[in-house]
Amino acid sequence: MDDQIVSTSSRQRVALRMATLGVAAALRLPDRVIRAIVGAPVQVEGAQLSPTAQLLIALERAVPRAAPNVVPDLVAVRRDFDIASSVLLAGVGRDVQVRDTVVNGAHGPIPARVYSPPGASGPLPLLVFFHGGGFVLGSLTSHDGICRFLSEHGGVRVVAVEYALAPEHPYPAGVEDTYAAFRHIASNAEHFGGVDGVVGVGGDSAGGALSAVVAQRCVDEAVPKPAFNLMLYPAVDGLSEHRSRQLFGSGFFLNSEVVDWYRACYTQDLTRLLEPYASPLRSPDFRGLPPTCVVTGGFDLFRDEGTEYADRLRAAGVEVTHLHHDGLVHGFASFLACDRHARQAMWAAAAELRRMAAVAREPSS
Repeated sequence: MDDQIVSTSSRQRVALRMATLGVAAALRLPDRVIRAIVGAPVQVEGAQLSPTAQLLIALERAVPRAAPNVVPDLVAVRRDFDIASSVLLAGVGRDVQVRDTVVNGAHGPIPARVYSPPGASGPLPLLVFFHGGGFVLGSLTSHDGICRFLSEHGGVRVVAVEYALAPEHPYPAGVEDTYAAFRHIASNAEHFGGVDGVVGVGGDSAGGALSAVVAQRCVDEAVPKPAFNLMLYPAVDGLSEHRSRQLFGSGFFLNSEVVDWYRACYTQDLTRLLEPYASPLRSPDFRGLPPTCVVTGGFDLFRDEGTEYADRLRAAGVEVTHLHHDGLVHGFASFLACDRHARQAMWAAAAELRRMAAVAREPSS
C-alpha cells in the first residue's frame, strides 16, 4: 500500500511538472497569437489585463494543483508550490553564483542562500530577501529564480532567508525570524560579501510585508535600519477592505478564499492583524523608514494597500518610488522567465534596486 501511495505521488508530481511546462511554453507565444486564443481584452477601471496574464488565468484550470485551502496535506501543498515555481522560473540567472549558508533566526540557525552577480568580486550592497507565500508556503527553492534575477540585474548580493511558517509557527514567529536574520546579516555584512552599512531588505507579497515590518521595527527600536527596501506587490494589511480586494478577489489568479485561509493560518486571533507588525500599513508613524520601492500590479487584490503604503511613506517624507504595472496580476515575478510583461516589470524593479543600492553606498565610497 505504501509503495502504491509513493507511486501515485510521484505520478502527480510528474503531471504537475508537465502541465506547468505547458503553461510556460504557452506564455512565450507572441502577444498577437495569445490574443487570438483568449479573445477580447479584459478591462477594469480603465486598466487592461496583459495578454499573458489573461492566458495564465485561462490555463490555470489545466494545472493539476488544487487551491491550497482545500488540500489537507500541507506538506504536499508546499511541495507543489515549489515544483510549479521552479519550473516557471527555470533558466533564470544561470551564471549567478550561489552558495547555501545559515543565519541566526529568533530561536537558532535558519537556512539562507547567497546570490552574487556573474563575475562579481569584492564587496557589494546586500539585499536580504524574504519570500512570499502567504506566510504559509514558499522557500529558498520557490524563489530561487527571482533572487537570481534581482542579483544579476540589480547588481547586489542577495541573501535569501527562510523563516518559520504558519500554521505550525503562527504570527509573530515569522516576524521574529526575519528581524533576527536581518540584524545578524547587517552586523556581519562582510561575511556575506557585503558592504558594511549598505544592507537593504525586500520581498514579494507576504515577504514584502515582512521587509516593511523589519524596517519599522528597526526604527522603533533605534537600531541600524535597512539601507533600502524593495517591496514587490506587498500584502501589508491583513484586515484590508480596500476596493481592489473586492474587484480582484475572484478570477484573477489569487482568490479571496485563499487569502482568508492564509490569514487564518497566520493567526487564529484576527484582532492581532490590527498590530503594525502584522499589518505594517497600520503603523501609526512612517517617519524615518528607509528609501523604498513599492511595486504593484493593476489586477492584484493587494493593489490598493500597496499604493496606500507608498502614499503613506511619501506623506511622511520618506523617499519612495512607486512602480505600477496596469496589466499584471499578483505574483507576476514568478513568471518572469516566460512572461515578457512580467519580465519588463522586473527589469524596472531591478533598475530601481540598483539605483537605491548605489545611492546607499555613496557615503562609504
